[in-house]
Amino acid sequence: MDLKTILGNAATVCTVASFFSGAFVCQKIWKKGTTADISPFPFLTGVLCGVLWLRYGLFIQDSAVIIVNTIGLTFQTVYVLWYYIFTLNRQTLHKQLFGIGILLLGLFSYLIYITKGKDEATFASGLMASGASLAFCAAPLSSMADVIKTKSVKMLPFPIILTTFGMTSLWFMYGFMLNDKFIQVPNLIGAMLAGFQLSLFVIYPSKTRTDVIPI
Repeated sequence: MDLKTILGNAATVCTVASFFSGAFVCQKIWKKGTTADISPFPFLTGVLCGVLWLRYGLFIQDSAVIIVNTIGLTFQTVYVLWYYIFTLNRQTLHKQLFGIGILLLGLFSYLIYITKGKDEATFASGLMASGASLAFCAAPLSSMADVIKTKSVKMLPFPIILTTFGMTSLWFMYGFMLNDKFIQVPNLIGAMLAGFQLSLFVIYPSKTRTDVIPI
């Protein structure tokens, strides 16, 4: 077994494990009985990522990318459905889901009708997937202003950030082995963003263990 295969398997296992971090968010929603101030953005971007990376994986015929994103898309879809059940603001969620649907329709229409040949479509698909990954990794940054203002990390989803750091680091190394810039660049940036968010747990340490339970 070569190093590329080892890294691919490690990245796949770490990514699948990271998908379970969303279960902590769902558990907190269940305990509260409502989504309250919990944002669906990480789940929605997770769905977007899963769809776009699965399409890219099919273009380049990489089994690691295909398998992990098929599993990930399943998990993120379940999380969105769970959020939908408990949210009191379904109208807003409907708009967000509609927006993602329109975005995906536009992106796939571009790949099918505008791009010329498989190489151009693969390149465009890689750009789309990379952009979605950056949005997914940056999702917790939406709470950054509140973290700095309150000097508290209560609103940051620690398990998701930690697993994102490990996951993106491994995928960066795997992309390096493949010499695939679309895998390398977003995962390098994602690892840096996650590392920055983890540093906030050191700068603003929690007073209790419950402070790092994700919301």
